[in-house]
Amino acid sequence: MFEQLKDGHIIKTMVKEHEHILAMLDELQEIDIQLTTNDQNNGMTLMNRVNELAKKIIGAEPHHEREEKVLFPVLENLGISGPPHVMKLEHEVIRKLKLELKNETENFDQDWAVRVELVSHLILKLCTNLRQHIDKENNILYPMALKSITDVAQWDEMKVRCDKIGYCCFCPSDINELDTSSQ
Repeated sequence: MFEQLKDGHIIKTMVKEHEHILAMLDELQEIDIQLTTNDQNNGMTLMNRVNELAKKIIGAEPHHEREEKVLFPVLENLGISGPPHVMKLEHEVIRKLKLELKNETENFDQDWAVRVELVSHLILKLCTNLRQHIDKENNILYPMALKSITDVAQWDEMKVRCDKIGYCCFCPSDINELDTSSQ
């Protein structure tokens, strides 16, 4: 469904960003397995990588802002308020988890085993929440938006507003230069 959208369509861009986020979650989960089997000397490199990934995932904030400031208000104006409200609440939970993971991978005050257990718990919680959230957006919210917002000019206006907010730091730079045509 999304591959049929023209490059630059805000929904197609959001789905591409989701693909990058999911790849980072995959890496986080692989590191989590390795963290629990390494001692502190070998695990520090892994812990630093978790921190780097947490920072990159925090870099998805423009994605959430575009949804909250552009897509969700349009849906709400069409009388679709439930799904955007739920997504906003989930964004808040996800924001807190990302920040906690980043902070805990910078915290050296704890015993190594305690630290690994806490980081492992945060990785699991973040990955679970974010995967479920992305699944809801890709399979419920975005198709609902494509079905409900039928005016091509409105998609074009939304694209301009999205461009002003900006894009995720970890996505290819060509997202900013994609065709502004919508559907």
